[in-house]
Amino acid sequence: MTRVLTTLLALLVVAGCSESEKGERSAAAPLASMAAPSAAKRSLAYQHSIQIETDEDKIGAAHEAGQAACREASADLCTVLESRISTGRFASASLKLRAKPAGIQKVMAALGKQGQVTSQTTNAEDLASPIEDATKKLALLTDYRTRLEALRIKATDVDALIKVNRELAQVQTELEATTGQQAHLKQRVETEILSVSISSRSDQSILAPITQALSGFGRNLLHAFSIAITAIAYLIPWAIVFVLLIWAIRALWRRRKRGS
Repeated sequence: MTRVLTTLLALLVVAGCSESEKGERSAAAPLASMAAPSAAKRSLAYQHSIQIETDEDKIGAAHEAGQAACREASADLCTVLESRISTGRFASASLKLRAKPAGIQKVMAALGKQGQVTSQTTNAEDLASPIEDATKKLALLTDYRTRLEALRIKATDVDALIKVNRELAQVQTELEATTGQQAHLKQRVETEILSVSISSRSDQSILAPITQALSGFGRNLLHAFSIAITAIAYLIPWAIVFVLLIWAIRALWRRRKRGS
């Protein structure tokens, strides 16, 4: 009887252990599935672009609002890379900035209040392979530099010491370049690019073409006068030549008529 009880207790312990292991595995599975997308996302470099339409007289304000939102998102490493604004008959503006995802969302939200978002696109580039290659190359170069430094300590020959120092300098240069490349890739993954295009509304009013034509009437009239004056300046020499040619032909014709 004692043996039977001992056997049953042993079976219960084994069954309990197996159930706990299954529970731990089933609990760990969702965490792994949740962590996988974030790990994959860390190798993607995102670029966003949006197009905004607003009133022509509000383009400058929308452009300034985008820059102000970027300045307010300085904690998210927001930096304006390019900024352009043109005023006049066909006003437009553009912005290009880099920031962390939270900063990009803040800027897009601020710009969305300035007009109508007519287009929005997102592109992603997978940098997993370049990042892995840079990491491996950095490890190999670091190990090679360590070996060269050990050889330099043991070197007794002057020629050998010169060669080792030359190789060390080259390896150090490659190390710095690879470190910079890795930092650039890390920056592209940790931050995102946003390109903004701001233009005036295409459907302002039925009378918009007439208004634009009237606003440019004086300028167009002066431009037409300048073209006419330029044409006259070119025609005057040819007119003189033409008059002289006609006069010469008539003189010859009169002489022939008199002679006959």
